[in-house]
Amino acid sequence: MVEGENEPIPKYTDLPEKYVERLRKVLAPGENIEYSLRCIAGTHAQGMNVRAFGGGSSGEQIGHPWMVITNQRLLLVSKGLMSFEERQFRYDQISSVELKQGIMEDHIIITGMGVNEDWTFWKKLRDFTAKGVSLLQAKVNQRLQPQAAGNSQADPLTELKMRLVRGEITPEEFEKLKGLL
Repeated sequence: MVEGENEPIPKYTDLPEKYVERLRKVLAPGENIEYSLRCIAGTHAQGMNVRAFGGGSSGEQIGHPWMVITNQRLLLVSKGLMSFEERQFRYDQISSVELKQGIMEDHIIITGMGVNEDWTFWKKLRDFTAKGVSLLQAKVNQRLQPQAAGNSQADPLTELKMRLVRGEITPEEFEKLKGLL
């Protein structure tokens, strides 16, 4: 029998009160938790080659990692025996959200700001995982639309430089896109 296979679904969908209490300290005024989902594991990679997990530094999220979607940002949190780890991304910092479904587990891969997050979820949570990805993608798209509409008159090279400065693209992607202009 696979660990976690027979555990009740709310154990993975209802954020424990100890997390909620801790997060209340970092939530901005008017910021609300809209969705949460517990992962099996989470890893992150930083550096130039985050898609291949080959370059930069990488690490595994400690404790029982949670993906927490608020009305303002994405929080990736976990609580170990003696620590509380939290990483956060504003939706305009996320460049892509991808769902990879497997035989035993699913992965949500979040890329942005030179970081690649790979979060693993039980297959039995597939509907919840897909809902989380849809909500996250909608929030990312919502943040990008006003930005794109507001910059329609901007010089393409200037906008490309700004994307590089904001960390939305790597220097290699910048050079490739610059060559296409």
